Amino acid sequence: MQNHLKRTAVLLACLASLHAGPAPADEAWTQLLDEKLSQWEIFLGVPDPSVTVPGYTHAADPKQGKPLGVNHDPLKVFTVKTIDGDPVLHVTGQVFGVLTTLKTYGNFHLRTQFRWGAVKHAPRMDKPRDTGILYHCFGDHGHVGGFWKQSLECQVQENDIGDFYSLGATANVSTVEKAVTDKPNLRWRYGPGGELRRFKGRCSRGLDYHELSNGEWNTIEVISVGDRSLHILNGKVVNVLQDARTLGDPETPLVSGQLQFQSEGAECDYRRIEIRPLAAIPERFASLFSPLSKSSDTPPL
Repeated sequence: MQNHLKRTAVLLACLASLHAGPAPADEAWTQLLDEKLSQWEIFLGVPDPSVTVPGYTHAADPKQGKPLGVNHDPLKVFTVKTIDGDPVLHVTGQVFGVLTTLKTYGNFHLRTQFRWGAVKHAPRMDKPRDTGILYHCFGDHGHVGGFWKQSLECQVQENDIGDFYSLGATANVSTVEKAVTDKPNLRWRYGPGGELRRFKGRCSRGLDYHELSNGEWNTIEVISVGDRSLHILNGKVVNVLQDARTLGDPETPLVSGQLQFQSEGAECDYRRIEIRPLAAIPERFASLFSPLSKSSDTPPL
């Protein structure tokens, strides 16, 4: 009798699993990298005058130069190679541009691992290594600065991973102080419970961060549900955004769009670029968002 009951319990468990359906959407990760970059397109802007591109003639005035355009990458700025079984996106940084998803995403959790290479290119030879992850991208290629779409940016720059930049968009961020950096510029820094400010420029990440040495793999995550977003570096929340909107008259909520990974003068690698849908901001982060009320405007930097 006891064995019969055990067999019945096992059978019922199996039947329950068959009727349970697929795993919740929050648990289903989609890998975005493959060797053919089949889920992406490339856009490259006007090459720096120092860069020789086969078949390309530089304009006398670089501002009048012609972008290399969509899926024309003669210098192999964006390539994928397999390292230790993982597809790895290698970005040379030689020409400014972006790798853009063909799909749009909203209500998502994006995560990837990132490391710097050794090589830097003009016009950023004497500046920190720089790239970035843009999300909620919309509009035309090159609308911002000739290279990027309008979007929200999770900055990826030496000692600044997780900073927020608004690129043709705006969002509220809780901030605690105005930090003096490169004079005469002043910039604001994120801090839980700080003053709520609306940004049309840059808000630096919080002080509680852990950025690994160049050459080591950092884990970068962006969680976005509705008009709210989190930038997470190596497991620590370093920026919290809410009430994201497009710029314009009228402003409209910015809740979805394409993803873009920048090439911006520095060699770097990304691996394990993966995304999954989210139904809501994870409960453990909910308290980081402020009740929306009147917020102070911060002029663009």
